[in-house]
Amino acid sequence: MVQRLNWMDEVAEAKRAKGLPITDPKREAELLHTMTQRGTAAGLPAEKVRLFFTGQMQAAKVRQEEWLQQHPTTTMKQAPDLSGTIRPALDEIGRKMIAQLTQPRSEAETTAVVNEALHLLTDAGFSEAVMKAALEGLQAGLDAHKQ
Repeated sequence: MVQRLNWMDEVAEAKRAKGLPITDPKREAELLHTMTQRGTAAGLPAEKVRLFFTGQMQAAKVRQEEWLQQHPTTTMKQAPDLSGTIRPALDEIGRKMIAQLTQPRSEAETTAVVNEALHLLTDAGFSEAVMKAALEGLQAGLDAHKQ
């Protein structure tokens, strides 16, 4: 999650440079569909995959909004390449996230993963709002093996 969120300043700057909004319901629906397909192909329940990635996308949007508020003018010499660099990197991170979600965990292991994620997100300096969305999605995804 930290790796994915660390890209959000570049995502925000690329969107600003192209005049794109932070929220793109069509793109988000496509991404959610793709991630859900990948997750179900890996044996995860579709609803849990959707909940996980919905949380991650919400955290990403909050982070982008925060970054743009903190940096009201362009800060990068050249706008990052959204389609050629950023999205492929995020796609690879998404694949890794799904692989991690497929690992069965006991209740204690699930708690340990959430606590570790909280620690890593805090150390990375993300806001409470970003962490809340990301962790809610994580919890839903980790509960994927529960019936």
